[in-house]
Amino acid sequence: MKTNSDSRDPLRGFTGKIGDSGMYRRVVNGKVIIQTCPRKKKNKNKNAGDHWSDQNKRFHQAIQWASIIVRNDEIKALYAGVARGSNSANTMAIKDYLRPAVIGAVLTTGYQGRAGYGILIRVENIVPVKTVTVTIESVTGERIESGPATRQLSGSEWKYITTCANPSYRGSLLRISACDLPGHTVEWTRVL
Repeated sequence: MKTNSDSRDPLRGFTGKIGDSGMYRRVVNGKVIIQTCPRKKKNKNKNAGDHWSDQNKRFHQAIQWASIIVRNDEIKALYAGVARGSNSANTMAIKDYLRPAVIGAVLTTGYQGRAGYGILIRVENIVPVKTVTVTIESVTGERIESGPATRQLSGSEWKYITTCANPSYRGSLLRISACDLPGHTVEWTRVL
């Protein structure tokens, strides 16, 4: 239990257990929440232990990553900018670690194998991803070109400008990979 007296807010700085029925915590936006202590539930399914163990390990990794990453003021501001309600920058960093980015719409209509064509990519994530890489491969699997896409002003849209001519573009493979701040990579593939 921790206490700190303040005449304007008698609960300011107080954290910990209140008797056997409740505990106190202060939420980022200043709201005070008093709630009952959670009770441990017995695991009825003995085989579920392995599943929960993996999930708990991943959550623990997310907490560790978030506690380190929010020490950087610039990154903390990025996560704080998307925090809503009772969420903090730390909470958003944990969510970002646990939820992979999603490569959504990819606009390739009009691509006919010419250099200088813009491929538009939309990547959904809690905060903008670090990198988006585009690779075009021939029907035989030979790499025609590969390079980074450029983030657009919206933050979730990226644009890749083709650099090589691909006269036999039909049947070519378009691969897109996006890497988020925690370092998780997601991939998306389509036949052109």
